Amino acid sequence: MSDDPVRRRTVLRTLGASAAAGTIGLAGCSGPSDGNGEGNDGGAENGDGAGDATETDAGDTETDGDGDETGTDGNGGDGVAGSEYPDLDEWLTTESVGAAAPNYDGSVVDERDADALEIAVGAGENGLAFDPPAVVVSTGTTVTWEWTGEGGAHNVEAEPGEQIDASDYEFSSGDPVESDSETFEQTMDSAGVALYHCEPHLSVGMKGGVAVE
Repeated sequence: MSDDPVRRRTVLRTLGASAAAGTIGLAGCSGPSDGNGEGNDGGAENGDGAGDATETDAGDTETDGDGDETGTDGNGGDGVAGSEYPDLDEWLTTESVGAAAPNYDGSVVDERDADALEIAVGAGENGLAFDPPAVVVSTGTTVTWEWTGEGGAHNVEAEPGEQIDASDYEFSSGDPVESDSETFEQTMDSAGVALYHCEPHLSVGMKGGVAVE
């Protein structure tokens, strides 16, 4: 009978030691597990970061592509290079007949999808320009020149003999008029180029051109 308490104490100590060892073992497992979890989370975050970087790179590439497209479209977005229409480009830049058009920047506004187009007569800071000065349209488009009332009396004349003898159109709005309500209309019914000017202001480069395709 006297041995039983000793055995029970021995068993209890053994069980207590085993339980403590088990607790330590579990704690050891938990530690690396948390570390792995954090590592995985970190890996996921790194993966997300890589994805963001790739997305950003792709975005940059797309932006660069858009930038290139804008440049190709030419000189301000909806434009075509004036070199595509050499007669028009020559007329607006030559100084052998009048001066060069001051507001022509080497680009031609693309209005080939439009059925109708308005061009301001008396545009610019001093009212001595057509705006836009250069435009390309499709056959059948109606062009209306609208006087702004600025810059004095104006008219619209396509007279090949008075220019560089390259205009496929010949027309005139009549005598110069000083008005803010005057209009002149012309339907572009055949392919070619219409080169025109304001008669009293040709010397200061009040010129324009319409390419027709």
